[in-house]
Amino acid sequence: MPLIRKRRSQAEPSPSPPPTRRRPSPTVSDASSVDGAYDSGGIDGETQGLGGSHEQMVKKLVRLALASEYSRQPIRRADITTKVMAPHAGRQFKTIFEQANHHLRSTFGCQMTELPQKEKITVSQKRAAQRSQTQNTLSSSTKSYILTSTIPPALRNPSILPPASVPTSESEAAYTGLYTFILSLIYLSPGHTIAESRLEKHLKRMNADNYVLSGEKTEKVLKRMEKEGYIVKVRERDGGGEESVDYVVGPRGKAEVGEIGVAGCVRKVFGKVGMEREELERRLVRSLGEGVEMKVREDEEGEAEAEAGTRVDDEGDREDEEEREGQPNGDGGRRRSTRGNKSAPKTRTTARRGRHALVEEEAEGEEDEEEEDDEDDEGESEDEE
Repeated sequence: MPLIRKRRSQAEPSPSPPPTRRRPSPTVSDASSVDGAYDSGGIDGETQGLGGSHEQMVKKLVRLALASEYSRQPIRRADITTKVMAPHAGRQFKTIFEQANHHLRSTFGCQMTELPQKEKITVSQKRAAQRSQTQNTLSSSTKSYILTSTIPPALRNPSILPPASVPTSESEAAYTGLYTFILSLIYLSPGHTIAESRLEKHLKRMNADNYVLSGEKTEKVLKRMEKEGYIVKVRERDGGGEESVDYVVGPRGKAEVGEIGVAGCVRKVFGKVGMEREELERRLVRSLGEGVEMKVREDEEGEAEAEAGTRVDDEGDREDEEEREGQPNGDGGRRRSTRGNKSAPKTRTTARRGRHALVEEEAEGEEDEEEEDDEDDEGESEDEE
């Protein structure tokens, strides 16, 4: 009887573990690309984990500030949080901000300054501001910053600090002069507000109503100033439906120029002396406030002291010249070369007066000696008697 072989039950296959993949080690090219991105200032969300240390965050903030100021864009707190700060490092913001400001002051002569808030001009803006104040009890911080110079005013000279060379120094100087002029007009207008028609009138007198020195259209330059925060264009309709357009000072104009900058520009243009300068200072205080008041008398006293010091130095130089003229030269004679010297006549007059005085003193001395001899002779004759 043939044997019947039973089939063995096939064992169910056990699930095999998934294949493990090893993370490839970074190559030399990858490391160099990361270092190049950091050195070139590549600050974005993908490289946040690479710059988590404290020093790297300070360096990133300095680079961000310089790059933003290059394009005249404000440095916003949100950009600092996303592009500079490492994850879970929000509490270190104050320390990093102060250290970055220290590097900016010591190396570049500038610092990050917070921008002021925009002025509320229209009725709707004032109502919206009142609602926001009643709803939000937070601080009025704008959380936006720009770079302002920390160089002493005595060194803020075009020969020391020339205009930026990008795009060209001429165009940058023309743009700086134009927005300083427009800001001065706004500050010196009633209520620090100037109507568009009045601004156009002033620009026409300066031959800048259509084009500026760099060749750009004036309308385009005004839009650029508005975009960068130097001025703010305010439109408002009255009850009759007519629209009025005014210009006010923007946040960047207040922080970068301000009342003190406008007062310096006015003093430079209308350089007055004496009573006229005092009247100019009174008008500046009336228009810009007491913060720009200058002590004219102290300045005049300082100038008088400087002039007195110059006179003393001149007198000392003259005395030295007189002494040199009295000294013998190498040939045993006296120095008589007084050509080209304006003080030579005065020196000769002084020398003559000194000779006359010596002659008079000698004559008086001889008279005294003769009187003494006469007295001695009389005494001797009396003794003989």
